[in-house]
Amino acid sequence: MTIEAPSTLSYLAPETTGYLSGKLFGHVVDGAVVESVDGRTMPVIDPSTGLEVATAARGAQADVDRVVGSARAAFDDGRWRNLGPLEKEQRLHRFSRLIDEHRTVFGDLDAVDAGLLRSYTRFLEDFGVNATAYFAGWPSKILGTIPPVPAGLTAQHRRVPRGVVALVVPWNGPTAVVAFAAAIMAAGNSLVLKAAENTPMSAVLMAELAVEAGIPPGVFNVLQGTGAEVGEALVTHPGTDFVMFTGSAATGRAIQRAAATTLTPVSLELGGKSPFIVFDDVDIAATAAAATASVWSGQGQVCTAGSRVLVQRSIHDEFVASMVEASRSVRLGNAFDPASTLGPLVSRAQLDRVASYVEIGKAEGVDVALDGGLAGDGGFFHEPVIFTGVRNDMRIAQEEIFGPVMSVIPFDDEADALRIGNDVEFGLAAGVFTNDLRRSQRMIDGLDVGTVWVNTYQAGYPTVSYGGVKQSGYGRTLGEEMIHELTHVKSVWISA
Repeated sequence: MTIEAPSTLSYLAPETTGYLSGKLFGHVVDGAVVESVDGRTMPVIDPSTGLEVATAARGAQADVDRVVGSARAAFDDGRWRNLGPLEKEQRLHRFSRLIDEHRTVFGDLDAVDAGLLRSYTRFLEDFGVNATAYFAGWPSKILGTIPPVPAGLTAQHRRVPRGVVALVVPWNGPTAVVAFAAAIMAAGNSLVLKAAENTPMSAVLMAELAVEAGIPPGVFNVLQGTGAEVGEALVTHPGTDFVMFTGSAATGRAIQRAAATTLTPVSLELGGKSPFIVFDDVDIAATAAAATASVWSGQGQVCTAGSRVLVQRSIHDEFVASMVEASRSVRLGNAFDPASTLGPLVSRAQLDRVASYVEIGKAEGVDVALDGGLAGDGGFFHEPVIFTGVRNDMRIAQEEIFGPVMSVIPFDDEADALRIGNDVEFGLAAGVFTNDLRRSQRMIDGLDVGTVWVNTYQAGYPTVSYGGVKQSGYGRTLGEEMIHELTHVKSVWISA
């Protein structure tokens, strides 16, 4: 397939063009955007065209030291944590309004930075605005307790901020991470946002808007660079008090090992290989459309992608045919083109990874119901692939591919579906599609995952916590549980 790749920049809104013009996407230290100490840079590549569209700073140890030092000073002198709760809320609500006012720029940056369809980035914009508004209301609601103790004494459990939080984020939803930044600040912490090296742009705009909202310089800092050069240095830095990471299981394990050297606590939201379980009492066409959307959305670069589609054997062939038919209308194209329904992968390296897994699947002897390959002459495009005849012990069923590749596995009954669904090292999420309420409850009880969706998929809202089990990590983001992650309990004893 040939993909037309007109200049992405021709699609940008005027305000985005103005923001990009001549800008270095550098580190943010004490509220100012600065270059690296040694002046090194790295290119920002548009996945739709493969062309360089901007320049970002490339950090090293010296940059880690000054960025963490800024966050450390801001926390230690109390310029933010000691503000009254209602004052914090007012400033965070201003921050949320500014995110809303700049949603067009955020959406454009995510599309040109990550290759996400412009239609998909509108979901990220909405999520970012809603989440910052939600967490803006938390400073006055972080409550402690007074436990019962013997007469003559009083005890308190106070929830206090952790300190300097290192927020290490992925490239598959750059604007969405503003939710985490807002929660970190709502809990009274300062933060260092380590932007993904493939998507450095939106983090800078977030930090700039935080200062404009009245959040003191040094509270919201940004570190640019590769994981190899600045990631471990940030995690093990003596000024870092807590690490919150979202990304691959392999990187999560490396972060945990590094953090262990300084006993820095971590929260990890890692990969997934989520089962999308379909029973034979569903509307086949509607559920098949939902199944393909769960994988093709975001080009399959979503941790919760339902990439293992488990289908009851009695409807297997009909369901596969319906998914293939639903997928034939997919149109690959530039992330900004309204006619595009599948955009590019984030980088050449990710494109090569996905292509290698397609070859692995074929070598494992699967059937190919929809055979897609590389597409386009400049961008990083891969057509959708549907494998059938897949055994759950195959690599394509066990390993996270992070691309538009689906493995279809038949099952016989509930017990078989649970066995296959749980037979993977990951435990991030699962979907269950059935019209039998009692069956859905049994499946909810039996699935060993952090989130279960029934007759819907990838629903999310800032009030509802999110996280995984097994090799999908530990700790929770969003909702009240995230505030608990970002604070710790200080016990206080007072003699009467």
